[in-house]
Amino acid sequence: MRSLIKPIAISIILTGLFVNLHNAFFLIDYRAKENIEKIDVVINSGDTGLEISRKLFEQGVVKTSKAFYRVALNEKRSTGISPGVHNLDRKISAHAALDQLLDKSNLLEGKASGLILPNKKYGTTNIEGFLFPAQYAFAPQTTVDEAISQMIERFEISATNSKLSEGYGDYSAYQTLIIASIAQAEGDKQDYAKIARVIYNRLNIDMPLQMNTTVEYAAKLRGQIRMSYKQLEINSKYNTYLNRGLPPSPIGSPGEDAMRAAVNPENGDWLYFITVKPQDTRFTNSFSQFNIWANEFRANEKAGLFK
Repeated sequence: MRSLIKPIAISIILTGLFVNLHNAFFLIDYRAKENIEKIDVVINSGDTGLEISRKLFEQGVVKTSKAFYRVALNEKRSTGISPGVHNLDRKISAHAALDQLLDKSNLLEGKASGLILPNKKYGTTNIEGFLFPAQYAFAPQTTVDEAISQMIERFEISATNSKLSEGYGDYSAYQTLIIASIAQAEGDKQDYAKIARVIYNRLNIDMPLQMNTTVEYAAKLRGQIRMSYKQLEINSKYNTYLNRGLPPSPIGSPGEDAMRAAVNPENGDWLYFITVKPQDTRFTNSFSQFNIWANEFRANEKAGLFK
């Protein structure tokens, strides 16, 4: 009997260790539906599903951005997420996070008065792009105007630190902010400076930017791996397939990394880029090379690498 107890005990211990390791390193999502620990998350009107996923991950709401992005892509109700300040539980499942984002009771009450505006040097009264993405913990009874004021103040700190407030070359500070917002929406942090260079290179030769994220902003979509030709024909000034130059405003609120990239674009003659698979974005000035990589992307998409 004793000879059986020892192997069984060892087996139980090893099973427990395996379960703990599996939960810690292999699961990409939390299981909890709620938590007493909370955080205020700012969702801007132009945020795509990918950007929302990043915010939720960076602020500790979900375990991985991939977990929420999958949910956002697969559930049409994700298009109903309202812009504003959402008070969310931390360390919850992606589905629970979506439920809370759609729960209007979690939104900061009230509406913006329209009196809180960006610094006059930017030449706009549109606050899109100026609600800096950071961790906020607003006190109870904080008004929407007070929250907006804090976010704009935080924006000014990063705009000064990154020197975005000084513009870049012949581009004004506001135009540079627009470029930073596109770079952040289009790629991962390690690629922001290259994407910014592609934008400048295209602008310099009057080539349409043809950025999907600007169309997503116009169509109020929450991020898609692929867009239909019909979607790319939407009649909007933000459609950079149909209109040359920059869109009329930022398409989201860039963080400081994207701001720095917009004023420090990496050197290169690239005109095209494509994410062939997650964490593998490639740049080229050759349209034929771009098409070769596009075929590789389609094969990877079909194989399920983007799911």
